[in-house]
Amino acid sequence: MKKHMTAILAAAALASASVARAGDDSEARGGPVEVAPTRQELKEQLERSKESRPRLPLPPPTEAEIAAAEARAEAGRASGAPRGLGGVANNGRLRQIHLDPALLGSGVSGPREPDPSMTVDNTFKTMLFWIVSRANNCTYCQGHQEVKLTNDGVTEDTIAALDGDWSEFPPAERAAFEFARKLTYEPHALADADIDRLRPHYNDLQILEILMTVSGNNATNRWTGPLAIPQEKHRVFLTPTAEKYRSMRSLVAPLDPASARPTRARVASRGPLESRPEVEAALEAARGRSARLPLADQAQARAVLPEDWSGAGEAPEWARLLGNFPKGGRRLADAFARAETKGKLDPPLKAKIAWVAARNDRAWYALGHAKKRLNDLGLTDDQVFAIDQPDFDAPDAERAALSLARKITVDPALVTDADVEAVRRSFSDSETAEVVYLTTQAAAFDRLTEAAGLRLEH
Repeated sequence: MKKHMTAILAAAALASASVARAGDDSEARGGPVEVAPTRQELKEQLERSKESRPRLPLPPPTEAEIAAAEARAEAGRASGAPRGLGGVANNGRLRQIHLDPALLGSGVSGPREPDPSMTVDNTFKTMLFWIVSRANNCTYCQGHQEVKLTNDGVTEDTIAALDGDWSEFPPAERAAFEFARKLTYEPHALADADIDRLRPHYNDLQILEILMTVSGNNATNRWTGPLAIPQEKHRVFLTPTAEKYRSMRSLVAPLDPASARPTRARVASRGPLESRPEVEAALEAARGRSARLPLADQAQARAVLPEDWSGAGEAPEWARLLGNFPKGGRRLADAFARAETKGKLDPPLKAKIAWVAARNDRAWYALGHAKKRLNDLGLTDDQVFAIDQPDFDAPDAERAALSLARKITVDPALVTDADVEAVRRSFSDSETAEVVYLTTQAAAFDRLTEAAGLRLEH
């Protein structure tokens, strides 16, 4: 065990070093990560991601951290909990180093008790995470899902087909793959028909479970990608690729039709932000709509909300949605509530981050909640809508934070060192991490509530 720990410690130290490679490793140079168009090039990109330079300090793990990680992995295996990757994970370490413990609550690592109401296969959900990570061009999460799928017995050819040839999968899986990619890449365009296309294959609670999974995956991508978290050195990616898939172009990745470079089509496809009258009309429409997915009763909703939940009156529709899952829903409700009420950033900035994310996601339910938070903090409607303007009158620190939140929301793969450094000039590393983390939670909340078509309560 001692020898094993020493090897991992040395590998982790190398992962945290600022080592630049020759070639097109733009991530190592601090810029956006280029999109790998084929399976073979993706593997090479995943291998290079081990040398990514984190945008917040990430010291090598101590032997105590390594031992604790090994103990958690062993405990998970012994209890029969869903399998993990084992060992130290840089993603969780960066959260624990920089984020306020009150914001994280029970933490981000270790086995989680399964929810008996959740019935979607875990390996299949990992495939969805793989698709989300490919669509977001998130190399860290992509690598972790590769390892999970391999550990679950999924063959290399099946993973390659997941990227380039969905005809090899059953209709039910293809429908979920299409939903996952659209919710990831074009959440603003999701409609009733997208939910209806899942219904021949899944019941409504399974659709909600898929929705929760994909929304959460989008949140994780927006933490690991923008912070350029390095892949752990001990992972293996350069395995043989069948000739059939070596040059097959990805149908999941955000590729420009004419090149392999990151495309800004995601930004262009959303178009300019709507005018204030258009937003007010959309909010009014959200007040009169009915949810696309079932809502739990008030007792079930209250059961998933934190004990210190301060909301008066009935539980909000987002809590009723999560109330369908007593364990998984409670974990997510706790995370959403903590993002709003805990941490080091001041409440107005936290609410403005939620507003910016919802505006750019066209998530009207989430936008209505962000607007109420801002109004409750004393901002007039004129001041709230002014946040959308390029000449928004605010301190440079706030402008940098909201600019980073906007970029993470729309296309996390295009975040650069300079974007993060602009925030670090005015905020501590812990506060900078919180700006990123709050944006990740907004990405999940936006997708979950808008895809479910929740009715805005106020």
